[in-house]
Amino acid sequence: MLLLGIGGNMGMYSGAAQQMMQWHMFFSLTPIGIMTGIAEAAIMGFVFAYALAWVYNKFA
Repeated sequence: MLLLGIGGNMGMYSGAAQQMMQWHMFFSLTPIGIMTGIAEAAIMGFVFAYALAWVYNKFA
């Protein structure tokens, strides 16, 4: 996400940066927006991984 934000600011990957802004609530091409997008993705990843591990341990 960091590289996509930097590339979006330099004019490269503009389509991918637009899609990232549509999918992530807190991502934008500002430095604060890049950091909040990274934090949002980390939190969502942790929640989904925790839920997956819980389901695995429940049925294994």
